[in-house]
Amino acid sequence: MKRVVHALSRMLRGIEDTLLAVLLAVMVILAVGQIVQRNLFDSGFVWTDELLRILVLWLTVIGALVASRTDQHIRMDVLVRFVPSALQGPLRRVVFVATAVVCGVLAWHSYQFVHIEAEYGSVLLGGYPSWWFQCVIPIGFALICWRYLGLAIYPPPAQQETSEAV
Repeated sequence: MKRVVHALSRMLRGIEDTLLAVLLAVMVILAVGQIVQRNLFDSGFVWTDELLRILVLWLTVIGALVASRTDQHIRMDVLVRFVPSALQGPLRRVVFVATAVVCGVLAWHSYQFVHIEAEYGSVLLGGYPSWWFQCVIPIGFALICWRYLGLAIYPPPAQQETSEAV
């Protein structure tokens, strides 16, 4: 089972890294292109600004997913720093589980939001269903939830040493 989880994690890592690179490159090209068009030709594509906002959403969610991969995400762990080192590992596991629960709740509620958007038929980019673009939110939170559950079960090596000292 552990090998399957590691293989899935490796595959997801490659997809995440590729998506981040492609999204960032597309955003830079579109933004620079829009600036050039506006300044040199007094024109631009009407859909570029809306597409850039969508790409920022995707980049943010996928960036958060990448940050959660090695527990590099923003966190408040003041309590963990002040407890004895023997308790830090177990307390970090509790924090990982709590983070997974919060992300699971966010995944559920963002799924509800996307579902409502689909029911109302909201559109973006001149006629495409908005839920196509917004589905990254519940998927991203669900994957972050899964990742933090994995960190709770298999903490990073530095934290394993701390938790094994218990």
